[in-house]
Amino acid sequence: MIVRNKHGQVVLVGDRRRHCRCRVCDARQVKAKHPNDYLRPVRCRSCGNVNSLRIDQWADQRGWRHLTCYCDGYHFPHRIKSEWCYHNPNYPAEDVPRVMVGGM
Repeated sequence: MIVRNKHGQVVLVGDRRRHCRCRVCDARQVKAKHPNDYLRPVRCRSCGNVNSLRIDQWADQRGWRHLTCYCDGYHFPHRIKSEWCYHNPNYPAEDVPRVMVGGM
């Protein structure tokens, strides 16, 4: 699936990841699918209980993908306008020291 973020960059995404919480220890984790869609019972990574995960509605409805930037400021997907992101208004593009080629 192709999605565009706030800056119009094309983002290729696969299946929707689901944000989950454990009913027992209230720990957060992200699963590739809905907990009910797995063939084996899903285990909580924190407490180890089986079939205790529920969907975290707040985190699941939030637009995480629209806040993600894929510019060359970092080699990984990152938050828009973070420190070395090219879309940061305080990005030091002009302050970068130039390397001399060939010596003095």
